This record gives sequence, C-alpha cells and structure tokens, in this order.
Amino acid sequence: MDPLASSSGPPLRVGIDTGGTFTDLAVLDRGRLRIHKVSSTPADPGRAVVEGLAALRGERAVDVVHGTTVGLNAVLTGRLARTAFVTNEGFVDLVEIGRQDRLGLYDLEPHRAGFPVPRSLRFTVATRRLADGTLESAPTRHELRRLAAQLKAARVEAIAIGLLHAHAHPGDERVVADALRALGVPITCSAELVARAGEFERFSGAVLNAAIQPIVGVYLAKLQDAVAPGRLRLLRSSGGILGDDEAVAFPARAMFSGPAGGVIATARLAALRGEDRVAALDMGGTSTDVALVTRHLEPSADERRIAGLPLPLPSHDVHTVGCGGGSLAWVDAGMALRVGPASAGADPGPACYGRSDEATVTDAHVALGHIAADTLLGGGLPIDPDRSVRAIERLAKRLGIGTAAAAEGVLTVADVAMARALLVITSERAVDPVRVPLVAYGGAGGLHAAALAARLGMPYALVPPSPGALSAIGLALAGESREELEPVFATLSPSRVRELSSRAAALAARTQQALGGRSRCGVDVKLRFAGQGGGLWIRFGPGLERRFRAAHRDRYGFDAPESDVEVVELRARADRPGPALRRFAELPRVGRAQALPSRRPPLGGPSLREYRRDEVPRGAELVGPVLIRETTAVTRVPPGWRARVDDTGLRLTSD
Repeated sequence: MDPLASSSGPPLRVGIDTGGTFTDLAVLDRGRLRIHKVSSTPADPGRAVVEGLAALRGERAVDVVHGTTVGLNAVLTGRLARTAFVTNEGFVDLVEIGRQDRLGLYDLEPHRAGFPVPRSLRFTVATRRLADGTLESAPTRHELRRLAAQLKAARVEAIAIGLLHAHAHPGDERVVADALRALGVPITCSAELVARAGEFERFSGAVLNAAIQPIVGVYLAKLQDAVAPGRLRLLRSSGGILGDDEAVAFPARAMFSGPAGGVIATARLAALRGEDRVAALDMGGTSTDVALVTRHLEPSADERRIAGLPLPLPSHDVHTVGCGGGSLAWVDAGMALRVGPASAGADPGPACYGRSDEATVTDAHVALGHIAADTLLGGGLPIDPDRSVRAIERLAKRLGIGTAAAAEGVLTVADVAMARALLVITSERAVDPVRVPLVAYGGAGGLHAAALAARLGMPYALVPPSPGALSAIGLALAGESREELEPVFATLSPSRVRELSSRAAALAARTQQALGGRSRCGVDVKLRFAGQGGGLWIRFGPGLERRFRAAHRDRYGFDAPESDVEVVELRARADRPGPALRRFAELPRVGRAQALPSRRPPLGGPSLREYRRDEVPRGAELVGPVLIRETTAVTRVPPGWRARVDDTGLRLTSD
C-alpha cells in the first residue's frame, strides 16, 4: 500500500481540478506532492472526483480544495434553476436594457445575450430609495405577503433580489428577503453578493448566483458525503479558499475557480525564478486559458462576462479561447482549415481514444509521433495511433493535401489561436511579449510551448513539473481568504485621502475579523478620471494620484492632466498562507539521462528521441529535436531549441 495514503497524521491537503477531459488531483502531505488523474465524467462530474479520492486517500481524512466548472457550465449551457428576480416597481426591464453597449463593434449581425430570467418571473415591490439616501417609500407587510404568494405559485427554485441603491443601503434588500424566507428556496441579495454601484451589473451578478445556487448546492452536498471524514471547500475566482458559508450562499464567487488554481501555482513559480511577471498558458482538453501573472498576485479584474452577461466579482484576469487538445479540426465552407471551438471532450474524446472518427489537435500530435501509444497516464490510458492517422487522412483528403501537411497544419492553426490569446493579455495591454517569459502547462501546454514562445519572441518558455495537473497543485497550495468591498464615490483630494485612510483601516479590520485568526490584509482603491465609467485598482498608500496616473498611462497610453481623479470604491482582502511546498519536483541529482528506445512516427520520418522527465537529472540540458514525457504531459523541444532542467521545470530556449 502507498505509504502516503496509509500513514497516520493530519488530513491530507488535496487540490482537485475538474477539466473537460481529465480530473486532476494533487495531494500535499508534509511538503511532498503526489499527482493523480482520472478521466472526467461530464454527465456526473462528481463521480470522477469520488473515484480519484478513493484511489489516493487510503484511511486518511482529507482537506479538499476544489476547482469546479459546475456553475460555469450551467450558465454556458442554460441549464439553470428556475429563478425569480425581484426589483423596484417600474424597473423589471432594466436587466433587459442593460448598458445598451455593443460588444462586437463591427459585427454586422450582433447577437444579444438573453437574460436568464424571463419577464414572467420578474416581480416588483413598491419601494424606492433616492440617490441621496432618503427612503421615499417602503414595502408594506401586505405587499410582501402578496409577493411571497406570487413566487410560491410560480414554483421558483431560487430568488434574486436587486433594489436601487442597495449597495449603500443593503438593509432594503434584507427586508424583502426576510419576508420570503418561508418559501424555503435560496435567496441572493445583490448587495450582499457585491456592494457595488451600477444596477445592471449588480443585478446580473445576483441572478447568476441565484440561478446556480441550487445546482452547486446539490453537487457539493453529494461530494461532502464522499469526502467524509474530511472537509470540502471551493477556491474563489480571485484565489484563496472561500469560507464554508460563502461557498453555499455565493457559489458565483467560485465561478472561475479552476483557472485561479493555475494562476496561484504560476505565481509561486514566478517568485521562485525571480520573475516579476510571466504569461501563463493552460492548454487543456477543451480550451486554453491565458493570464498575465505577477509574482505578488496584484489586484484582479472585476469585469468578467459569462454568456454575454456581466459578473462583477473579483477574479484573476483570465482570457479563454476554444482551443485545446480535444478541439476538433474541420474544413469550413471556404475550404480553410479550422480548429475548435467545438471539442471532443472526454466523451467521445479524440479519435485515438477509440470512440470517435473526428480529428483533433491530440490526433495531429499522435500522427506526428509526439504522443506514443503508451504515453498518456504512463500507459494507463492506451491510445490507438492508427485511428488518429485515419482521422487525419480524412481531413487531408478534404483539404487536398498530404497527411503530414494536414497534421502540421492543425498544430499551426492551434498555435495561431493561442498566440492571439497571448497578445490579448500582453500587447493589447501595453506589455511587450518580448519581455515576458511563458509558463505553459495543462495536458497539452508543453507540446506547444516552444512554438508559441518563438512566434511571439518571448525570452523563454517554462514547462513546470506535472504540467497537466498544475491547476490542481495551485488548489492544494491555496490559503484562505476573505474579501470586502465598500463604495465611496468622491473626488480625490488631500482631505479625502485622510478620510479614506481611516475607512481603509476599518475595512481591513473587518475583513481580518471575518477571516479570523492571524492574516495579512491589503486594501486596494479603484480610481478613475472624472467622466470615465470604469477604473483601475491601485494599492492604497502614499502617492495615490501619481501612481494612478502612471498606471493609466501604462494601461491605456495616455494621461488626463486637466481631469479630476475620482475614488470609486475600496476593496480589502485578508489572506492566510497555504501549505508549504519544498519543491515542485523531486529530481535526480547526479547521473546522465538515458534516452528511451527510439521509435518512428506513425506518418513516417526520422526516428524520435525521447526521455522520461523523472530520469533527467537537475542541470541537464537536452538539445532538440527531442520529446520529454511524463505521467501528465509531453514537452516537445523542436530543432534549434534546448531544454535545461531545474526545480521549477524545463526551461526552453532557442539557439
């Protein structure tokens, strides 16, 4: 029996990341790391989690930190709980009107996202709070009883409440919520989810949270039974573990928890390497997530959209494209080769899995020999190279080109899609990619790392140990956190800074108290020029206006010296550090790497040199072309490139 699973001791910290193709588990015990992967079960995501835990835990109790896409998938597929929305009389259409902005400025046939609550399930109460704080009218008991009866008759499964100016007066929404508690369904008050001005964004966030609350609640309840004895918690989208009360009441705060795990691990790697910032690329089976990550995890974005709707909650600024190992390769009406966004997922999976005949990015790698029959999961997931070759041959026939050219074309198209995504988080934000190293992970990241770094002129690419499970490692390393928001809305001035200092200290104290115990707490302030609708987050401290203007120039390329600077809101975050990790991998210290027996690619060509990563000693340098395989992934070192091994991973550089 595995000694890690059978030894006595404190609960095992387990990070679990559910992806479209694989569910990854990272076990951290006394500074040691162990990785396990199981095939995802899209029809019942929790089943893969239970199977993975059973294979790892033995008799030990566990402390599970989970990154789940259950809520996100529910929104993207529209399979939401039957949700009602309650707002002020006369404002039921505000959520439909939105901002009247046009996200695709040059789209000749724009598609407007449908709001998840139909008009028949939007209800009103005759209450009105004026902008100056005056309560002009309040709902009567009779009206609230009538509202409860209407909601009961509508057989709703969740309720979202959004009232005007509730960000400054949250008690108005609580009055309505208290009158509806007897209905026995989850209720989300918009100001409790996020105390932010901007009714459309706040109302949209409340509805999205309410609509997934029953779905995520059932999922967590089933998993909690399987985790016992032990604890199950979720990671918030901005990193840091949610409190138990938050996970149940506000599952939307964990909507992007999986990518957040990868960001946490990438930040640790950046700190170990002494890099101020790196570009993270997580290429999984269904999609690729990219983010610009700093070693100190600077303030995160709060302008995310899901299915066209805003979710105004803090999250790491992750950009996603529909390109992964399982992305389907196809030919469009103009006879051009395309890759994604449709994916074969875990079921049926790429053609090499034996349940499909459609070519994917993975099949292109298999046909070219980058992935061998016994590569995946160390042979635990056998694949059929001949089936990949036949799938690529059919694609080549439609294109009228050779099979090898078709396979190379699939990889090139995928590289272009991911390079564009990397430009979104670098060049489009005034960051030169030439100055930013690439950290590539996910099951397929190492296969494309060198090609992407070369395409964008990045200084080097780093493929960390166990890249296919790095997000799960980040989940295992996560600490606990709490976040609190306080609206301000005032013009910045010396006297205002003194007032803000007092408010920031009080907000930090409340946030630390909410987390409990010792923690570090930072306060950020959102600033903007007068007349702007957005803003930039700046760490609170001396020189606020100067630092804001510098950040604005870096981000947007201009300053507005004649404009006043406005304070929008304060945000405090308290963090308690997560477990320590001695090193990301245990590497042989001496010796010489021995190549595996050479093999020929299925499509022919020169024999391939290949090594096992756990047999390559620290400090060794492998010159391409070469493949470096491990349990969770393969790293491809093309001709003209070399890989040097250290504790943080494989550092790929061009000659």
